[in-house]
Amino acid sequence: MFKECGINVNIERKANFGSGRRISIGNNSGIGVNAFIAGPVKIGKNVMMGPDVIMIARNHQFSRTDIPMIFQGFGDEKPIRIDDDVWLEARVILLPGVKIGSGAIIGAGAVVAKDIPDWAIVIGNPAEVIKFRKKPTV
Repeated sequence: MFKECGINVNIERKANFGSGRRISIGNNSGIGVNAFIAGPVKIGKNVMMGPDVIMIARNHQFSRTDIPMIFQGFGDEKPIRIDDDVWLEARVILLPGVKIGSGAIIGAGAVVAKDIPDWAIVIGNPAEVIKFRKKPTV
């Protein structure tokens, strides 16, 4: 069903990920209740996902003002990457092209529009780092 699928993967009810052909998911990871994933998306190992998480790898075009946005089509896809040992709490939204670093925690309802470093704890809209679980290495 997926492009790549590890062992001990848990897919909760009402998760929507289309055909799954553009999603990779690692060992011991899960897709939460009512998740919506529009790939390409790579989910690492040991990733926890709360309910209602949304991942969208492309947006509508809107640069032209002479025609309605509905007729402008879509922009380029920007893959989403979630590294190992990440916790996406309930109703997190990941926007096109973001990378979530290893060991990060994304707080409930956060809207992530830029990359998140390893071990970061982030909250809010837009998501902001509030502290680190472990000092990041450079």
